[in-house]
Amino acid sequence: MTTHIQYFGCDARPEWEEKLQALFLEARQQKAVTDVTARVEQPQNAAYRYRITTTFKIPGPDMQAQADGYTFDEALLGVTTKVRHTLKQRAEKAAQNTAAACGVKASHRG
Repeated sequence: MTTHIQYFGCDARPEWEEKLQALFLEARQQKAVTDVTARVEQPQNAAYRYRITTTFKIPGPDMQAQADGYTFDEALLGVTTKVRHTLKQRAEKAAQNTAAACGVKASHRG
């Protein structure tokens, strides 16, 4: 898995990179992630202080998540929640598409 982390308007901190890498590894455990790009911004004259945008390249449509927060941890929590929710939805959808119709006995399933 290839990771790219970009910082705009703020300096990189080792603890931020560790937290982002933990998020990437968590997503990789659930899906086959090939490439991850993260952008950490500290925009000028905005209502929030940090914005984190992530893009996960996975089989099928790529997954994107973005969140804003007054602190880095708040923005990261928002991104983490969105990534987990999206992965959960995709897993449920995949299970639903492969499930047999209601009332079909196990012995008659393909």
